[in-house]
Amino acid sequence: MSEELKEKYVVEAIDLTHDGLAVTRLDDGYTVFVEDLLKGEAAEIEITHRRKNFGFGKVVTRINRSPYRQAPKCKHFFECGGCQLMHMDYDVQIAFKRYRIELILKKLGVEDIEVEEITSMVNPYYYRNKVDIKFSNGEDGIEAGFYKTKSHQVVDIEECFIMPKKSFQLLTLLKNLLNQYDIKAYDEKSKTGLIKSAILRESSKHKEILLLLNLSASKLPNERKFIKRLAEQQQELVGVGIIKSEDDAYHLNKPIRLVYGKRFIYDSILDIKYRIGFKSFFQVNPVQTERLYSKAIEFANLSPKDKVIDAYCGIGTIALTVAKDAYKVFGIEQLRAAAYDAKRNAKMNKIKNAFFEVGDAVDVINKWKKYSFDAIFVDPPRKGCKKQFLKTVVDMNIPKMIYISCNPATLGRDLEYLLEEGYKIKKIAPVDMFPQTAHVESVVLLVKS
Repeated sequence: MSEELKEKYVVEAIDLTHDGLAVTRLDDGYTVFVEDLLKGEAAEIEITHRRKNFGFGKVVTRINRSPYRQAPKCKHFFECGGCQLMHMDYDVQIAFKRYRIELILKKLGVEDIEVEEITSMVNPYYYRNKVDIKFSNGEDGIEAGFYKTKSHQVVDIEECFIMPKKSFQLLTLLKNLLNQYDIKAYDEKSKTGLIKSAILRESSKHKEILLLLNLSASKLPNERKFIKRLAEQQQELVGVGIIKSEDDAYHLNKPIRLVYGKRFIYDSILDIKYRIGFKSFFQVNPVQTERLYSKAIEFANLSPKDKVIDAYCGIGTIALTVAKDAYKVFGIEQLRAAAYDAKRNAKMNKIKNAFFEVGDAVDVINKWKKYSFDAIFVDPPRKGCKKQFLKTVVDMNIPKMIYISCNPATLGRDLEYLLEEGYKIKKIAPVDMFPQTAHVESVVLLVKS
């Protein structure tokens, strides 16, 4: 590193970015984003990386301490990328998230709508019902956990405050057994080793766990004995599947070999029961999901005559939740397996007015263009809605849109387009789906002028 990069500066945090980094400015106006610095705190920092218009820095000496700073519960906080805000008092975390949603309205020039109070958690820990664990080889055996921030280096976790306790217990057991059987983690450079990652899913209502192992070969050594010991020592474990993959990024496209128990668990949201498989998309915070959907239903204010679209329906969670309030609900889902699960969940819950079509949201909505609908729910992935999809919705003159977003940046972009095309924001409410992290979910009610 050059001497210039090792230069130290005294700065004050004037704001926080969307992912919880402090915004600071040097005397010449150059912006530096700094980890572990709260708004109002001053520190001597070292610049670790320079770009043309901004850089990144780290704290060398903290000059003053914010009254809102707290000691993180987890000892891995400063190295693990799983959480970003655990050093911040929880009341301040939720105020920061509400502020992020307020910024969207400010940028859009919407002044007549107030962001509702954020729906927070009484206990903002142990909520995440699905985790994706990575493995590496350490000096004392296999290491398991999450990646360090902006790296592919595994943090070997000895505790975790966002995973349910039973899931963490299973992870510890799995790690111990891998070491006992001398099973190594896969090493990308040398192309040696076996285990790449594991997905643990836990049902909050029924206390069942599914385990999906991603391997570089088709089998574990001593597989039957290994799995038997795992199941005997963790009674909540009801199913184990194995995937063999060359590319970790696309492992979920591979077929799953069931090696123990069953392929699914059950969970419930607002009295609707769902069958959840190894690959199913299901909201990761069941307590807050119920509150999120209740808010969406409140905003939609449906009548028994309404025809409704759920445009990114997954296994049918929104469609089946609102079906009791509507005449008919039509779900769109790109993944065939998820749409199949949605149909099966409708049948299991004896819901006969929910229908599901497989296809890209753009293509399916275009087919439905000539029909009349009263409301549309959209809950897209982080990248938001495709422009063509929104254009078709605008052309259809659907009176009400309930937009559920997990990404304020793409939400702002999509709202800007909808406002230009005649929709008006009536209500907006944030929900803290991911405490201790910088993520924020929100529900927006738009009506066609």
